[in-house]
Amino acid sequence: MLISRLIPKTSNNYKSLNEKIDLYYNFLVSNHLTCLFAVWSLTIAGYVYLLGQIDRYSYWDWNGFYEGVIKLIISTVLFYVFVRANLLKQKKNRLSYIDIILNSGYYFSFFIIGTIRINSADISLSGYVPYFLFIIAAILFYEYKISYDVENDDWFVDSWENTPIYMSSSVILIFTSFYLGFVFDDPIISTVSIVSIFFPLVMYVWPNHVRHVKRLQFFPLFTFAMFVCVRAPWFFIFLLILFFMVRTVNYLKFGIVYPSFGVHLEEVNEDV
Repeated sequence: MLISRLIPKTSNNYKSLNEKIDLYYNFLVSNHLTCLFAVWSLTIAGYVYLLGQIDRYSYWDWNGFYEGVIKLIISTVLFYVFVRANLLKQKKNRLSYIDIILNSGYYFSFFIIGTIRINSADISLSGYVPYFLFIIAAILFYEYKISYDVENDDWFVDSWENTPIYMSSSVILIFTSFYLGFVFDDPIISTVSIVSIFFPLVMYVWPNHVRHVKRLQFFPLFTFAMFVCVRAPWFFIFLLILFFMVRTVNYLKFGIVYPSFGVHLEEVNEDV
């Protein structure tokens, strides 16, 4: 990370900024800014699905910038007005099955917002199903709350309860999403699903490892967002800004590079 090279943790500049970063960190946490990765990605995924319905071979289209931004604004407002108070995993207890479905419905609504357009071509509603299944699987991913212990310089998960059930369910859901995406000729969700299925599978075989949870919560969402950018490349700009803003605040607050492509504790210590 560039900022860790420019402002090392041992420097006076870092110590000065560390004392002032609390205001920004509290704003990030209280407003659940990291949830915008999912909200925005699902909204633009819906928009990309709409483009695919109009033209199966649409690719790298910059013309939808203004329409996409309007939909992002609508989703962001709705998220803060209706959904934020009902966010998944705000308590230590696991969500009930009803809560999982409800949270999946909340997030699926952002996908639907992305698909809305006046006088649009007929949209295949059956094509919504693989996206909804993938969202349910992702909800299970985030049932694990990861926290960073500053004093011990270590990561920990709040509970490993129900891991076999969650991960086996996720594998089944994602595989079904892949299969339906293939049947419906949707290259976005079918490819994302087949790439992402290995992360819950690894955690099912080797549970109780924090690094597997970190991979599980980062890479499927990252893969999903990147494939969305294949048809809407302008969206990458929004992701990049949010990604580096969150990383910078976490670095200046805790001295860690997070979120990160590296998941080992040694990598965090070395600011890779």
